[in-house]
Amino acid sequence: MALNHGINTKKSDTNFVSVTQGSTGIPFFIGAAPKHTAAASDGDLVIVYSFAEAVEKLGYSEDFDVWGLCEAMYGHLRLAAMAPAVLCNIFDPATHKTAAAAKDFDVEDHCIRLPDYLDDSALVVKSGETTVPATDYTKSYDGTELIVTLKSTSTYYAATTLNVAGNKADPDSITIEEAMAAIERIEECKTKFGVVPDLIAAPGLSETASMALLMAAKAPSINGLFKGKAVVDLPSDATNGASTPGAVRAKAQTLGYTDPNMVVCWPMATVGEKRMHLSTVLVGLIAATDAENGGIPFESPSNKALPITGCVTADGTEVNLSVGQADVVSVGAGVVTALNYDGWRAWGNYTGCHTAGETDVAKVFLCTNRMMDFICNTFVNTFWSYVDRPLTSVLVDAVVNNFNSWLAGLTGEGALLGGEIAYVGDNNPTGELLAGKFRLDARAAAPVPAQRIDFVVEFDAELLVSALNV
Repeated sequence: MALNHGINTKKSDTNFVSVTQGSTGIPFFIGAAPKHTAAASDGDLVIVYSFAEAVEKLGYSEDFDVWGLCEAMYGHLRLAAMAPAVLCNIFDPATHKTAAAAKDFDVEDHCIRLPDYLDDSALVVKSGETTVPATDYTKSYDGTELIVTLKSTSTYYAATTLNVAGNKADPDSITIEEAMAAIERIEECKTKFGVVPDLIAAPGLSETASMALLMAAKAPSINGLFKGKAVVDLPSDATNGASTPGAVRAKAQTLGYTDPNMVVCWPMATVGEKRMHLSTVLVGLIAATDAENGGIPFESPSNKALPITGCVTADGTEVNLSVGQADVVSVGAGVVTALNYDGWRAWGNYTGCHTAGETDVAKVFLCTNRMMDFICNTFVNTFWSYVDRPLTSVLVDAVVNNFNSWLAGLTGEGALLGGEIAYVGDNNPTGELLAGKFRLDARAAAPVPAQRIDFVVEFDAELLVSALNV
């Protein structure tokens, strides 16, 4: 729905567009983190600038299959070394828990280690039939293990076993509906943190089509003003996804991963012993590529180095694509994959709509699509302060002249091939002007990726004859 008070932007089909500024490549990650273990938790929606800060605020575990937000922390803040990142935690220890029946644990060095236990009122420690007073021990977390340490003054200090009952963290009880509801929390980022993320990712969760489609639906209308992209994963299991490169296109079409605001990734990646979703790694690479270009997203992340050691499907089967197989995925299906060619590289330039047969270059290429988003977002950020000023020719000229100057600067830097904005009288009827509304029309062309270079060589017989008849 268009705003009646503010600035509206719209991307038309390779004709006229409105434009933007602001930080780029800032991710909004959705997933579960062991917040109950955090040293300084201050809510479930945080912006972080380092891996250590993320761990301090939301806790950490390397069990990425269970704690997907920890994968995002590691992938973006440590592996890609990019910041900031907005992290939206959907794990609530007050509700996502399960009762753990009383069980004996061995005491080692006066400590017991309780995997996944919650430090809450349900925790009961006994020695035999006697309850050990809470004043006799301390509690702390080591990763997601709750460590109960007997005090030297405790009667039970020399105990060899202790019996414990309580609650255990149960992130598996998080529903996809809860994850989908969290997408809307991206609306809070502008007023809470002063930034608008332009990449939405949910490692693991985006393999569910309903989640991925809702992420893509949200991406072009953040706060009703800003535009971004959803970076999602096509499932790679044999039952629900594509376990071979030849199956990728059909599965993407069947699941509906065909949106121009969606970047689809396949398969999964490995970093040593860690298994990660390719979307996590690609988000970091997009952010790094933007940063190398001064925050202007005109360059594709394709054919740039990925900090991974391999690729696998969901069941752990190794995936090492040939160039031809990688093209089946990246060109044939419009899905970003990874290619081991002089080291592991991202391979693919398209958004999801390529799978559906879209040919508009402003939609199908990730870099040109994001540049149009960037232009729109910059326009909003630059001229928001002009809203509610007197509508005069001076105001209109100020907007047009300033923005044309900015577009010319991008053209001079090579980020655009050209662009201009203008006030067109025929597009501004009297009724709209009397209502305090006016329209500006812009057009711009961003570079498309050089996807193929053809080289033709011919054997020249005359050179041979010439060389031999010296």
